[in-house]
Amino acid sequence: MKICKALVSLLTACCIISSGVVMSVSAADSDLYDNTYSSECKEQDEIGVPDLSRKVGSVASDVELTTQTEVGDAPSVTTEIPYNVFNIYNAHQTYLKLHSGDKSMIYRKTEGIDVSYAQGKIDWKAVKDSGVEFAIIRAGFGNANKYPNQVDTWFKYNIEEAQKVGIDVGIYWYSYADNAEGARNEAESCYQVIKDYNITYPVYFDIEEPKHKLLSAAEVSAIIEGFCSTIESRGYHAGVYSFASLLNSKVYQQVLDKYAIWVAHWDVPAPGFYNDYGMWQYNAKGRVNGITTEVDIDHCYINYPYIISPDTYVLDGSETDSSEQIFPISVNKGVASGIDVSVWQGKIDWDKVKSSGVNYAIIRAGYGNLASQTDKYFEANVEGAEKAGIDCGVYWYSYAEDAEDALREAEACYEVIKDYKFSYPVYYAIEDTMFSSLSNQEITDIVKAFCSYFEKKGYYVGIKSYANFLNTRIDSSVYSKYDVWVSHYGVSRPAFKNGFNMWQFGNDGKINGINGYVNLDYAYINFPEVMKKNKLNGFN
Repeated sequence: MKICKALVSLLTACCIISSGVVMSVSAADSDLYDNTYSSECKEQDEIGVPDLSRKVGSVASDVELTTQTEVGDAPSVTTEIPYNVFNIYNAHQTYLKLHSGDKSMIYRKTEGIDVSYAQGKIDWKAVKDSGVEFAIIRAGFGNANKYPNQVDTWFKYNIEEAQKVGIDVGIYWYSYADNAEGARNEAESCYQVIKDYNITYPVYFDIEEPKHKLLSAAEVSAIIEGFCSTIESRGYHAGVYSFASLLNSKVYQQVLDKYAIWVAHWDVPAPGFYNDYGMWQYNAKGRVNGITTEVDIDHCYINYPYIISPDTYVLDGSETDSSEQIFPISVNKGVASGIDVSVWQGKIDWDKVKSSGVNYAIIRAGYGNLASQTDKYFEANVEGAEKAGIDCGVYWYSYAEDAEDALREAEACYEVIKDYKFSYPVYYAIEDTMFSSLSNQEITDIVKAFCSYFEKKGYYVGIKSYANFLNTRIDSSVYSKYDVWVSHYGVSRPAFKNGFNMWQFGNDGKINGINGYVNLDYAYINFPEVMKKNKLNGFN
C-alpha cells in the first residue's frame, strides 16, 4: 500500500488541533509512512499434498490521497479530500506490526517447488497460476569461481522469470566440499552468482553427496558452518538442506539451531527428522503446470519473506503465531511412566505424585566433583518417594573437564548414594554447554571413567544426554556397554540412532504434588526386576 506525505500532513493537523500543541509541519512531516509496498493476495492450501492445478488470484491496489486547491477571485481556500482518521491509525498499526518482530507474523504455511537445469525451460506464469507461492532455485554447485561452468545454466532465466510473475525466491547451492575451506569457497561462488538479485527465502547449503555420509559429525558440521557463516556474513539468511537421516546423525545440535532447516523425506506422513524445521521437501515426483518434467514439491512453515525483509513485506492475513510442522505421531509409552527431579522442584508431596500415576523417579544426587555438592533435596526426595511406593534411580550432573575429573565426580556421587538401594539405574548426565569445547575423544573418555567406576562397584550405570549430543559427540562403542537415557522433547520418538531404555520426552509436565513444571519419562524395561535379579544397585 502506498501512503503519500499528504496523509501524514493530515494526521499532523489532526493532532495539532486536538491537543492544542503547536508543532511545525517540518517536524511532523517525517517519512514514517513513506514506504512503498508491493501488494499480494495468496490462498493457502490445507495440510497434505497441495492441489497445484488450482489457480490463485492476486489483487493489487494502491491507495493515494491527493490535495486539491480551488482558486477564485476571493482569497485562496484549501479544500482537502475527506479522510478517515481510523485508516490512518490502522496504517500506523500495520507499520508497527511489520517492524516490531511481532511473533504473530513468524509462521505462514505456503506451498512451493525447487528447480534446477533438470526442469529445462519453465513457464513461470503457468507455475504461478497453479498455486505455487515460492521456488527454491539452484544457483550452481561446487567452486564456480574456479570453474565458471558450474553455475546452473538455467539460473538467470529461472530467477528473473519467477520474480517477474510474483513468485518468492530462495536459493540452493549443491555442495561437493570435503572440508570447511572448500565450503567457504562454495559460499563465495554462490554469492557472486546471486548478489544482484532480491532473495526473500533462505540461501540453502545442499549437502547430500554419498561421500558426506562417510564423514564424521564434526567434519560435516564444520563444512555446513563454513558455507552458512560465509553466506550469512554477506547479508543472507543461511540454511541447510539434506535428507532426514543425515541431519539427525551427522550435524551438531548447535549448527541445527543456528540455521534454517530444509529437510527432505519423501512419501511419508511426516519427515523422520526430530528437530524444528522450516521447510519440508515431501515429494520428488510432483507435477506442476508449466513444467514438463517431474519436480520436487515443498511445504514451508516459516514466514521467511517477513523475517528476511519486513520493509517490503505485505500482510495477507495468513500469518500466524503457531507452526504447522508435523512430526511422526505414534508414541511407545514403555512399561513404566516416571519423572526426574532435583532441587528445582522444591518440596514435593510424594503421596500425591504416586496418586497421579507416577511409577518411578530419577532423582538428582548432586553435581561436580565434591560430595558437598549433594542436591539439597536428595535425601528428602529419596526417602519421600520410597515411602510413597515409588521406585527410584539417581543421576549425577557432570562438569568434568577430563577423565580424572570424571573419576572424582564418580567418587563424590558414590559417597552420596552408597547407603541406598535403587531400583533404577545410576545415570551420568553429560549435557552441560561446557562440553562443546571438548573433543569427542575427551567426552568419550569422561563417560568411560565415570561409568566404569560404578560398574566395578556393582551398579547398573547409564548415560543421559539429548539425542543429538549422543549421536554426534560420544563414540558409539560406549552404547554397547552402558545403557542410555535419551532426552528429546516434542517428538514421537527420540532421534537417537542406537538403543535406549529410557526417554525423557517432555520438560513441561504438571503433576499433583509438585509446584511448577517437571520432566517426564518413559522406561522400556522392567528395571526393578533387573536390579533385584542381578543383585545390583545395593540389592546384594
